[in-house]
Amino acid sequence: MFRSTLKCLVLLSLVVVSSGCTKEDSGSDSSGDSGSFKSSCGTLLKGNLKNPIDKGDARVGTVTVLGSNLLLFKSSSQSLLVKLQNLGVQANAAKATASENKLKALAAEGQVYYYQATNGCEVEVEAGASGALGQMYSASGKNFSEVLIKAGLATLQVDQCDGQELSSCYTALKEGADETIASELTSFLWKPVSDSNGKLAIHTGPYGTTVLVNGVAGANQGGGNGYGSLARFSQPGCAYGANAQVKVIDSRTGAAYTFNGNDTITIPNGCNRYCIKNGALALCPKR
Repeated sequence: MFRSTLKCLVLLSLVVVSSGCTKEDSGSDSSGDSGSFKSSCGTLLKGNLKNPIDKGDARVGTVTVLGSNLLLFKSSSQSLLVKLQNLGVQANAAKATASENKLKALAAEGQVYYYQATNGCEVEVEAGASGALGQMYSASGKNFSEVLIKAGLATLQVDQCDGQELSSCYTALKEGADETIASELTSFLWKPVSDSNGKLAIHTGPYGTTVLVNGVAGANQGGGNGYGSLARFSQPGCAYGANAQVKVIDSRTGAAYTFNGNDTITIPNGCNRYCIKNGALALCPKR
């Protein structure tokens, strides 16, 4: 309770300091009026923090994801390497893959809106390559940086080019994510027909998990077969149908494990056997 109260006070104090993070700003990005974007922490443009910010002030183009925090922005007049301001490079391999997948999904929405933090401020975005610091919005109005932070996939730092203007609000967003997200799942197996009783069994990497399928919790049977937890269910996998929704929860804290930054895994066909391979959900036939 104290931590949540403290976080709210931090967020509210930013109203006075920068008008970036407001009480009404509960965390969702939006383009409530067609000519602007509003986000939890606002957008830095030419050294000024604005929330909302006009679409007309953006450079509009497309983006190619090159890494967990490296983007190639292209417009009709320029190509530019961009690092999302105040976000570091993700060192955790699973989270790095998830970050890239999350950014690719945002880029796939279509055109992006790019706001450069400060004119003329170049930085090294990767070894031997220079670029710019900035923020981006997807076609539907999602702030790339804040999406990663809220999904528990971002590491934070304070960058040059007035990065301190975003620091406090980004920290508060990350603290909120840390309270609700356990970690990124790296191992998972959906077995529609278990060897022991012919019913659905789900293996997950972490120890001590609660697994829910379409809102119904399985019985945790402990570890086995190289996994930390095994959840058994009362019906075969086929009974859960198409697009079954799986949630994996840390039983001790109630925090959710994520897959590509999402707290739900969608199983396309409950009759098939699935696992995580190279950061993606894949068919895993029994050998």
